[in-house]
Amino acid sequence: MGTLRFAVIENSWGGSPLSRLQERAFAGGVKSFPGGSPSVVAENSNGEKHVLAVARTVEEAQARAATIEQDFNALSPTEWCERYDVPVSFVPG
Repeated sequence: MGTLRFAVIENSWGGSPLSRLQERAFAGGVKSFPGGSPSVVAENSNGEKHVLAVARTVEEAQARAATIEQDFNALSPTEWCERYDVPVSFVPG
């Protein structure tokens, strides 16, 4: 399985008018995330980023990132992608 880098981004997207991140949902539709919230982001070897979770506090985001990374190491790529609503193509083979 390819590797991903997991990061917590604090106060992402600031208070600009574009302070809402929208990510295409794997199952269709769009997920919308409020700007300014700590977020857990996965980055693949191609430099592509995918928001996996948005938290209320940095501590909550850090705990969530640790759980997501543990799941990444324990599950198959398909299982992990299904659990976190990420296209399988995002995980390098």
